[in-house]
Amino acid sequence: MRSFLIAAAAITTAASVHAQSLPGGFVYLRDIDPSIIQDIRYATANNFVGRRLAGYGAGECVVKREVGLRLKAVQQELAAQNLSLKMFDCYRPARASLDMVRWSQNGHESAADRRYNPRIPKTELFPLGYIASRSQHSTGAALDLTLVDLNADNSARIDPAKSYADCTAPVAARLPEGSVDMGTGYDCTDDKGHTATPSITPEQRAWRRRLVAVMAKQGFVNYSKEWWHFSLPGAGGAAYDFPIQPRTR
Repeated sequence: MRSFLIAAAAITTAASVHAQSLPGGFVYLRDIDPSIIQDIRYATANNFVGRRLAGYGAGECVVKREVGLRLKAVQQELAAQNLSLKMFDCYRPARASLDMVRWSQNGHESAADRRYNPRIPKTELFPLGYIASRSQHSTGAALDLTLVDLNADNSARIDPAKSYADCTAPVAARLPEGSVDMGTGYDCTDDKGHTATPSITPEQRAWRRRLVAVMAKQGFVNYSKEWWHFSLPGAGGAAYDFPIQPRTR
């Protein structure tokens, strides 16, 4: 969700970009490694805002080529352990970050909001560093992701009729994500979502350390307030606002 602040002057708008015509250096991750699982949450209603965010015309992970190649290397190491990466967010159009700003200021605190923000009012998420109005995701060098155990039963799907607990609850009570139990759900704005929090089980802590370690081998750096957020130093540059379009090949 949150990433480092970047200068507003760097934002490059390209709203008319045609599908498959990506700016220089950007690629669809599926073209680099189709085995990496993708669940791009901001292209759906299954996220903390409760609807598709502006600019997400397709649930596709778009990244800088160097980032994609390094993710491929991570995936190759994980495959030998019957594990896989699962991508929650990759390149994020700048307009989506502004959409988050509008959401935080709309004056409403819904049940869906509380599911992701159980203890923090959403107006405080920006000051506390959980969301950035100018996000490194928009450079193509930041990622939100987790691990999937390919030997586990990952078939659970969201039941619209079920009332789920908030993101800090035990895994059986919160929204199913088809991934290993990291101690909280994705985008959980709570101390329990901090990577090194002591308030999770030893097994959950071990999964987090495993994720950080395998990503670090390829140069990715974790953000301490979000176990799921990683960036690749030096791979960013200017921020962009081109919409994510369907991959057609």
